[in-house]
Amino acid sequence: MVDRVPSKEFSVFIRKIGYSVGLEHTLERLNDFARLYGGQDILSYADISRLLHSPKPSGWGLDRNNEHILDVLRSLSVVDVRRGEVAVLEAGDALGILMQLQGASDAFRNSAKFIFAHSLALADGDIFFNALAACFDPEEFARRLLRMIEFKWTLLEGHFSSSHQRAAIYSAINIEAQENNPGSRGKGALGNAPDPGRLRQARGALAPQVSRPEPKISGPYLAKALPRRKAWAISLGLASETGVPTAKGELLLKTLADTGYCGPSCIAMWPLRHELLSPVYMALRDAEFPTLDSWSFMLLIGRGMDMLGAADAEGGEAELSLLRRLIQTYRSLNTSKSIVRTELPARVAYRCVLSLSMGRDSVPNYPALIDEEQRSPSPRIVARPSRLAESALSV
Repeated sequence: MVDRVPSKEFSVFIRKIGYSVGLEHTLERLNDFARLYGGQDILSYADISRLLHSPKPSGWGLDRNNEHILDVLRSLSVVDVRRGEVAVLEAGDALGILMQLQGASDAFRNSAKFIFAHSLALADGDIFFNALAACFDPEEFARRLLRMIEFKWTLLEGHFSSSHQRAAIYSAINIEAQENNPGSRGKGALGNAPDPGRLRQARGALAPQVSRPEPKISGPYLAKALPRRKAWAISLGLASETGVPTAKGELLLKTLADTGYCGPSCIAMWPLRHELLSPVYMALRDAEFPTLDSWSFMLLIGRGMDMLGAADAEGGEAELSLLRRLIQTYRSLNTSKSIVRTELPARVAYRCVLSLSMGRDSVPNYPALIDEEQRSPSPRIVARPSRLAESALSV
């Protein structure tokens, strides 16, 4: 039954990384991962282990029991390492492709900043942007989080009325107390620890009436959450060393708010269109929040960071040639998995073409170009609808 929905079904309504360890030097580590992945034909478990544990500068010099960074890289859609298997995710593939095309250049470093910022918006936007807007002040940050939680509860209560649904909403859209949180991996071996998302236990039958709880933000959470996110913001040029948003940070916050990603004195992020395709969310067809597609959301982040031109342009032969090159480069990476890498996920392609559009006055409208090509009797780029990737591209 639709009303018997577990809380994980409502986790799309809050963008948060639910742990606060392993977050240091993230932008630098994305650059390191890109050099590793883009510099060889195969990416193995042993390669990841060496990156984590080899002494600096060849690796990160992490203790064998300190592998929390893998949780972060998975949350940022870079790489997933489990039980000896390495799966490169969308942002990781984009980084590898761009490293091959741009090399270790200033242009690539800007690309990595854009991809990192976009991944942060998707994975941690409710936490990160409210921290930035609060100038990383603990008390103001806590007030903003509480307003964000209650704002989302109120909006969703207007669309979901059953006790099961509301209990799931209150559980999913919340901040864990983290009074004695030792971290998500502890002393587990590389890739063997469970995904934090799978640690949530299913709840039993609920009482007929479920009252709204009182959200709380604990002191330990504030102590853990703010310093790492402040470092992220500084590395992206969004905040000064004091935590005050830079002009670029102010522009990004204003861009988000103007688009509708805001509540009463808070930033409130919402799911993208493809994240609401489940029948569970049919009640939200006329919801009061923005539901952008992936391309539009990437444009929003890039333009909010003043990295992309303000105008849209019509694509042509040069853009089709670039898409073909991206597909070929994607297939040349991670050749041990070539049998399942015949189609380039459109979201990976979009990250790449937007990165390669930096410095121009306008951005070619690649989705429109791809759609137009599908109407040709012999399309040069084939776009196949994909349940996981929205669209998958092939030559």
